[in-house]
Amino acid sequence: MRYEVKIGLLAIVAIGLAFWGFKYIQGTNLFSSSNVYYVNYEDVAGLTVGTPVQISGVIVGSVSNIQLDQQTRIVQVELDIRDEINIPKGTKAYIISISLLGEKAIDLTYAQPCFGEGDCAPDGATLEGATRSILAGFLGTEDGEDPLGDFKGQLSQTIDSLQYTLFDEESDNPIARSTNDLAVVMQNLKGTTARLDRILSANAGEINTTMDNLAEISTTLANKQEALAGIIDNANGVSSKLNQLELEQTMTEINGAVTELRGTLTRANGAIEGVADVMEDVKNGEGTLGKLLTDDEIYNRLNSATLEADTLFSDLQERPYRYVPFKSRRKVLRQDRKDAELDTVGPKQ
Repeated sequence: MRYEVKIGLLAIVAIGLAFWGFKYIQGTNLFSSSNVYYVNYEDVAGLTVGTPVQISGVIVGSVSNIQLDQQTRIVQVELDIRDEINIPKGTKAYIISISLLGEKAIDLTYAQPCFGEGDCAPDGATLEGATRSILAGFLGTEDGEDPLGDFKGQLSQTIDSLQYTLFDEESDNPIARSTNDLAVVMQNLKGTTARLDRILSANAGEINTTMDNLAEISTTLANKQEALAGIIDNANGVSSKLNQLELEQTMTEINGAVTELRGTLTRANGAIEGVADVMEDVKNGEGTLGKLLTDDEIYNRLNSATLEADTLFSDLQERPYRYVPFKSRRKVLRQDRKDAELDTVGPKQ
């Protein structure tokens, strides 16, 4: 095969693929069979070729052509629907918005499905066209219908239920009980206010008299303002003097106590100094106590005197006859000889 033929065949295949791709982008599949339907609109609201055609949100085809009749200003839209999709007679083709950005689609709506037994629209049939607003398209209602009707009904039911729950006397809701209690309180307050108004009306004269008396008292106090100020100043002066006298008396007592304490401390210091002098004299061996503590001779004399006194007491205990008054010397000597003999013989065995 020549080179030029190969290039030609390749170009034909490329053109065919491009044409198929273009049709496929427009929503037409050249390799599958389909049915064509026509819809007339007064306004297509920006509908373009390739716009999807759907039934209950499922895409079943696309817009394959749009033609405008300039005389009648009627727009004929050609719909390419897959062959296996049955379109019942009386089907309406609504132009709807499927996004807030203005993206369009054609929604096929019918009451009863068809099964190809004479109740389906034939290929090339013209369907009835209509347009839905954005809100109607989102809510799935007709243009003549109130798209907020169901919402209003549900809202009304919700408000009625809420009113019963929160404000009905037979409701067990805490808010309802609180509301009822508040209503009772307000009713009682209203009655109390009415009674108070009657009391004030009945005693209006006495109240006016009392207010006049208060006004007179206020006027008198205003006229005597200077005198009252003088009395207050005098009271402040007396209080200041009393406080000053009490402070001076207290300071005098404190000074006397401090003086007495100072004299006591002086005498204590003198006594401590005298004791220190005495202890210094004792340490230096001065005085009787100092000599007793520092002179060994005096200690020896005291020790000797103690021994002699002990010997005297022992002799007095052993030989008391020597110290009996008016006893002769001869008797004393005789008694000493007996004692000496006893000491020589010793005690009996």
